[in-house]
Amino acid sequence: MRQFTVLVCVAFVVGVAEAGFLDWFRSNKNKGHDVCRVQFEVLDPHGLRLWTPRKPDMKGFGVELVINPVHGRKQQLCNVCRNTTEVTDGKFFLQDENVIVKSGDILEYVIVTDNGKTVQRHKPRKLIVEDYLIKPKGRCVCPPADVSTVSPSRQLQGDPTAEIALLERILERVSKKCAEGTMSNFLFLQTDRADGAPADDLKQVVRAYFEKKDALKPLLATILTAEDASDGIVFRVQSIIDKLKILELAQQDGDILDFDKLTAIDDMDIRASFDEAS
Repeated sequence: MRQFTVLVCVAFVVGVAEAGFLDWFRSNKNKGHDVCRVQFEVLDPHGLRLWTPRKPDMKGFGVELVINPVHGRKQQLCNVCRNTTEVTDGKFFLQDENVIVKSGDILEYVIVTDNGKTVQRHKPRKLIVEDYLIKPKGRCVCPPADVSTVSPSRQLQGDPTAEIALLERILERVSKKCAEGTMSNFLFLQTDRADGAPADDLKQVVRAYFEKKDALKPLLATILTAEDASDGIVFRVQSIIDKLKILELAQQDGDILDFDKLTAIDDMDIRASFDEAS
């Protein structure tokens, strides 16, 4: 009789698991921790503003942000550590009036979410401060409606003016890079992929990301190699022009960064390993 009871219990657990109840229970714990894209504005002469749309079940939103983190240092000074439970126009807003951020700075940040029951620290992400992020203090500068509602790929399709504007921005980036004296064909993809994947799989992860983005699909063939890095993947493309074009087209999502700018303040430069492998 006892053996029969055990078998019934096992059968019940297996049946419940197959029904998806355990999966529902696990996911239910994490409700309220999904985060939309975080928007940044650097205020001139000082200050930093960021916001994100509030998703269902999210009760609180916070950030732990470091300006120009030093690789290998265990303890980093948190330059902006703030949180809020206040929602304005469907968004969480955070602002620091005193912090000084300049063009070219690297912001490494961890988003913290609260669903009323648990607090979750998300995976670190990086943002390179470009000139377009810097706004006059006291004024919120939003992108024009025709730019925010149209994807980069659709802007380019059959529009010679858009293609010329893209080339002009690329040439401007080239001139700045030449003035800085450093330029490579390496990029950095921020991703939540599993760590320790083989190099061939890493290249496929990058290709899969490009395939999901209409603007980047035509540049799939430019991806040459990929290698593991902290919080993402470093990958190499065929030419400098390909790299700059990718940076322009991927600017809206913020997932792809210029690896040269990351290594400017980073002790770890893994580009040598690519040269050895090629």
